Amino acid sequence: MFTLAAIILYSIIVLGLYKVLSKFVLNKIKINKWIIFVLAIMVFLLPPFLFPNLPKIVLNFVFPGIFVILFLWFVDTAGWLKRFDKPKETNNYYKNSGKKKKDDIVIRPKAKPNRVKNKDK
Repeated sequence: MFTLAAIILYSIIVLGLYKVLSKFVLNKIKINKWIIFVLAIMVFLLPPFLFPNLPKIVLNFVFPGIFVILFLWFVDTAGWLKRFDKPKETNNYYKNSGKKKKDDIVIRPKAKPNRVKNKDK
């Protein structure tokens, strides 16, 4: 039971940390998404081989946390999360709000009242 609670708490901490970093730091860093992906893969695969004498808590919590943050940053920069943020078109609240599209605007001619008066001349 303690292990499950620790995993849930750790997940909440990592996701909260990603949200804060994303809002204040990661959006300001302009880097190629594939570089982020390669860094995430390196953080996932290399630490057990490069640092075999590290404490188990570091290998089990710190490096996976860094991997999750880097992977979420990659997903965010790739644009895979943005398509889920848009409101659905079936929702009438979002459909009728905001500015009209160019196709919805109809240009009507202005009425010219003097043409009818001068028609007989």
